[in-house]
Amino acid sequence: MNKRMKKKQALNTEVEHLKSEVAVLKGELNTLSQALKRHEDACSENIEQTNKEFEAIRQDMKRSKKSFFKR
Repeated sequence: MNKRMKKKQALNTEVEHLKSEVAVLKGELNTLSQALKRHEDACSENIEQTNKEFEAIRQDMKRSKKSFFKR
């Protein structure tokens, strides 16, 4: 083969290799995106539960405080 053909073959091989690497990376990115979504959903639920608990504590504190005139 002449130099041009060898260079073209090498470039084609490199392109195919890079395409396969991109496919693998896309799969990993998809997996990470799904994990991130599950994590965000779990955090959202935890935040809502924590806010409910804090609100309950605030309500209890309001009920337990004595008014100014009853001190």
